[in-house]
Amino acid sequence: MALRAAAFGAALLAVACGDQGANAPAAGAGGAASGEPSAMQAGGSSQGAAGVTMVTGPSGPLDSTGWVMQPPFYGAGDEPAWRLDIVDGWFLFKRSALRAIEEPMTPPVKEGGADVFQAGPMKIVIRSEACQTGGQSSDVAAEVTYDDVTFVGCAFAAPAAGVATSPEANAVVSGVASVDACLAKLAQPALVTGVAPRQDGAMTSVAMRARNGTIYECGAETASGSIQYLDPIEVGAQAPWMNRMRFVREGVATSAPCTEATEVRSGEQVLGRMLDRSCKF
Repeated sequence: MALRAAAFGAALLAVACGDQGANAPAAGAGGAASGEPSAMQAGGSSQGAAGVTMVTGPSGPLDSTGWVMQPPFYGAGDEPAWRLDIVDGWFLFKRSALRAIEEPMTPPVKEGGADVFQAGPMKIVIRSEACQTGGQSSDVAAEVTYDDVTFVGCAFAAPAAGVATSPEANAVVSGVASVDACLAKLAQPALVTGVAPRQDGAMTSVAMRARNGTIYECGAETASGSIQYLDPIEVGAQAPWMNRMRFVREGVATSAPCTEATEVRSGEQVLGRMLDRSCKF
């Protein structure tokens, strides 16, 4: 089982290494490239003097009248998990385990009724089209093309403060049925430390760490939740994808209060909390 996990992790690591050279602006140009914004606040939209919806970009306000979706909004998709946020007038594009790409917002052009933003090396398309991703539905589709790869997903209204917005959170939302099936099979409280699709999404692998420190890899059929395997993994032998997160399902208590935890939501439903490294499980 350790060989199976290690091989899968090596494949993911190879993909990540090929994309680590992505450019991001220096901190003085609007913020550091990192997995989560620190001093920046999401959104940045306001109402102009005549009631016109505006969004503030790095070079000044942008008139968002007639946009397909009013900011602040975010885009998300899976296989692979990705997330696009608007932070202080910048687009922040995140993929699991890779450096975030940050580019200033520019006014979109209309192409076939869609809003097309050319933000540095990223092409972002927002169109009115029914779509579904991670178990959530939207009337607005989103696409991000970067480095000749197109990431397909949906656009949603920006979440409230304190809600996790990482690709890892999106992976939990997409794979929550498999997460629940694996936790039920394990039959003890555990941290979910990784969620990854396999076999073109037909299978989902879930990594878990029990309170006693034992690490497990579980494989479940994505559609049915049927468990295919649940194997302990030797400490130190886990693949990189198995250390991507620290997620606890709703209703599972931590050993001490954790004020730094952020909620993971699917629509209005709270699925659980993403713990930072200071939180004790």
